[in-house]
Amino acid sequence: MSQLSSTDTQIIALKRKLETAITSRATLEDDFKHQTNLLAQFIAKLSLTTKGIDVLLDNKLAKLRSTLSNSSTFSDVEDLIVEISQILTRHSLHNEQQINQMHESFHSAGKALQKIQGLPNDVRRSLRALLKESENKKDALIQYIPILATLIDYYQTALAAKSDAPVEGLLAQHANNGAAKKVADLEVDQEILSRFSSFLSKLKVSNKHKQKVTKIRSQLNANMPGHQLLNNFLEVFDVIAQDLDQERDTAKVFLSTLSDTLSTVQTAVKTTISHNENNQKQHDKLNRKLKKQINEMAGGLDQANSLADIKVDINDKLKAIAKTLEEKSALEANHKNHLSKQLEEMESQVSKLEEQSKVFEARIKEQQAKSMQDALTKLGNRAAFDEYFAKQIVRYHHQQFDLAIAVLDLDNFKRINDTYGHTAGDKTLQVIAGTLAKQFKDNDNVFTARYGGEEFVLVISNYNKEKLIDSLESLRQKVAKLPFKFKNNKVSITLSIGVSHIKRDDNVHIAFERADSGLYQAKEKGKNTIVYIQ
Repeated sequence: MSQLSSTDTQIIALKRKLETAITSRATLEDDFKHQTNLLAQFIAKLSLTTKGIDVLLDNKLAKLRSTLSNSSTFSDVEDLIVEISQILTRHSLHNEQQINQMHESFHSAGKALQKIQGLPNDVRRSLRALLKESENKKDALIQYIPILATLIDYYQTALAAKSDAPVEGLLAQHANNGAAKKVADLEVDQEILSRFSSFLSKLKVSNKHKQKVTKIRSQLNANMPGHQLLNNFLEVFDVIAQDLDQERDTAKVFLSTLSDTLSTVQTAVKTTISHNENNQKQHDKLNRKLKKQINEMAGGLDQANSLADIKVDINDKLKAIAKTLEEKSALEANHKNHLSKQLEEMESQVSKLEEQSKVFEARIKEQQAKSMQDALTKLGNRAAFDEYFAKQIVRYHHQQFDLAIAVLDLDNFKRINDTYGHTAGDKTLQVIAGTLAKQFKDNDNVFTARYGGEEFVLVISNYNKEKLIDSLESLRQKVAKLPFKFKNNKVSITLSIGVSHIKRDDNVHIAFERADSGLYQAKEKGKNTIVYIQ
């Protein structure tokens, strides 16, 4: 009996150990799944950050994301990480070389400028301070743009001071050190060029500057010299500054008018109050005079000796009272006329102010609308998408309904820009945007926006999976059939699409990442396809 009890005890102990082991394994699996999700999210963000820099890197990152989502072996993941690390190392070395070259060129050009005779003392001091502050190498190429812009300003000042000498001759004096040539022949960083082009496509400028900005963007290309790119930067800065000045002047005029109008109204009110006080005093004086005259008439009645005396006395006093009443009526009429004129003047000023206020309000609404619109495609921009999608997510969590997000990307778009120029790329984006707008015209269930670059996003309400896929498939086929032609060459443009319905635990970031993951899978499957992620 004791042996059986001992056996049961051992079995129970082993069972507990087994349950503990199972629980520990489940915990480890949950931790591993959590860490895998974190890694996948990090890879997704890294993909967005490095997108377009290197096609091979894009493909490797997409493959890594797919490998993680398919629960592949650690060996497969490790091999991909090693390959990606090698690509990133090459880019890091190349970037470091470019930074070194830029640093040397900047200081060479600065030292050459210091040797120019006739350079204004204040510019020379500022240049010395600039070189001193920039002794240490920057971490990124884009950090050199502000100091290069300042250096160019100093060069322009030097050229102006040497206006009696030809520009070519001035540069020739310092050609021995090669600084001018280094700056002019500096290789344009493709990432900076792409970011500048994207910035110009989103830039909201006044009508008088639109053509200038469009021309600058059309001239951007990989073969342009570095100094020309910097000059383009400065021209765009000038455009922005001029538009800001114009807006500031408009606001200043409105505020000045508002101040003048309020001053006029304030003065009119003060004058009216003062006039009312004086008028009241005169009224009080006349009232006292009337009261006195009535009292005197009453006293005369008591003291009169005959009816004839009463008649004469009353007649005289009535005439005096009538005269006083006429004075009071005249005073009231004068006060009424004065008050009427003051009110008319104030009404006129307020009407003018209201008209100017409406104009200014319309300008503000126009600027607000522009801030939510992509300048190139006229669709909603990234800010408009973020605002709309966040509101829809909140609405979804309050009342469940079919809500989906689709991320669309033009296939091989970079090839169009590189081969035919940014103008051709702009026209392509405009045609695609027009196709999207036409496809979902008068459809309140679909919100369309340009996310950035060649990416578009759709937020779609009240579409089940079947209807959603059918609608996107129709769009994909329409885009594929568009008759694009550049420089007499027919070019096929296609879309890769990732789409997903929103889930109960989603927020804006998780939902977008899932749809974007579908987009990467569509690219990996050969492009021109749709991938739906559950």
